[in-house]
Formats: sequence, C-alpha cells, structure tokens
Amino acid sequence: MHLEMMEVLKLLNRVEEEHGATEGLEKDEVVHMLGKVGFPSVTVDQAGQTLDVLIANGLARCLTDSEYAWDRGRVVGERFAITLDGKRLLLKELERVGRV
Repeated sequence: MHLEMMEVLKLLNRVEEEHGATEGLEKDEVVHMLGKVGFPSVTVDQAGQTLDVLIANGLARCLTDSEYAWDRGRVVGERFAITLDGKRLLLKELERVGRV
C-alpha cells in the first residue's frame, strides 16, 4: 500500500502543479491515472481506502464543493488534493531514495 500511497500523492501533486481550472482529482480519475502508471488492478474501493489513509494522516484533503470544470466539460464533485505535508513527504522520499 505504501507504493500506491506514494503514487497517489505524486498524481495529486502533478495535477496541482499543472494548475488546472479545477483543483484536485475525483476518485475515478485517481483510479484511471493509477492504471496508466503501473497499478491497473486498483479498484475504486481500494483507491478510496488509500485516499482515506492519506486524509487521516494529513497528506491529502477532500474537496466537496461541486463546480463546473471547464477543462473536464462537466460538473465535478468530491475531489482530492495534496496538502503541504503531502508535498513534504514526497520531498523526504526523494531525498531518501533519490527519486519519487
């Protein structure tokens, strides 16, 4: 689960760095993107559990405001975004391992 959590944090960080029109990723988007980076068997429930752990540890946060996302062409609901502590953990991992 550690690798999956780190990958989710990397995804959330990348989305924030891209400065999209709408902050965060929906759970289904997290699952889809995880499938593209080597976690094809992750289910929505598993991603939800991972996100719950990240939120409980202050590494991610949940955004519940519904808004129209121009970049997605639809209204988005519950989304997840990285926190400053999540970014710090990614930096620590980079220093420890030499890559994230």
